[in-house]
Amino acid sequence: MKHLTLWAFLLLIVSANAQTLSERINAKNVVLVDVRSAEEFGKGSAEGAINIPLEQLEQQWTNLKDKENIVLFCRSGRRSGKAETILKKHGITAVNGGGVAQVIALQKVNLADKLQFRNDKQTTYFIKDGKSVRQVAVALGEGAVLKKHTTDVPATLIMVKGTVRFIIYGQEVVLKDLDTYQIPAAVEHEVIGVEKENVFIITKLLAD
Repeated sequence: MKHLTLWAFLLLIVSANAQTLSERINAKNVVLVDVRSAEEFGKGSAEGAINIPLEQLEQQWTNLKDKENIVLFCRSGRRSGKAETILKKHGITAVNGGGVAQVIALQKVNLADKLQFRNDKQTTYFIKDGKSVRQVAVALGEGAVLKKHTTDVPATLIMVKGTVRFIIYGQEVVLKDLDTYQIPAAVEHEVIGVEKENVFIITKLLAD
């Protein structure tokens, strides 16, 4: 009975320390390694990934020897499986993340890691910058000003955090947490941060 209790306890420890693929991909210390060719990598990959083509891994494995959380991926998971075997041979533990589409689908981005709350100007992070949709997160510190400008197409602003003063037509619209606002095209406006941390997301639908 004592042996059974100890075994159950050890299983609990292993379960507590085990990470799902999603958790590994989104961990702060993750090293995402795309083992596809440089040409494939250049057409798009997971955010923050580095490219070490499979055929170069035997020469470059030392770049990964001190990393604790390595996730390998390729197009389908076959090459990353071979890469996992190569690294294991050199005493490096890595996880086969499968195909690039799966890794991208499991990946999240925290805006707090991408934005700074400055008092002198805005900081921005492009969430999506495609042919049909452009979506950007904007951060303002207290008193920071997104200077007067216009948008060429109507845009939707969604407040994520904080409070801003939206100045348009000489009037002020105060926007707070979770407020939405439709920005008209070709009308000059500016935005001023009120609190210490202010974040909003602007979405534009672009013409084809």
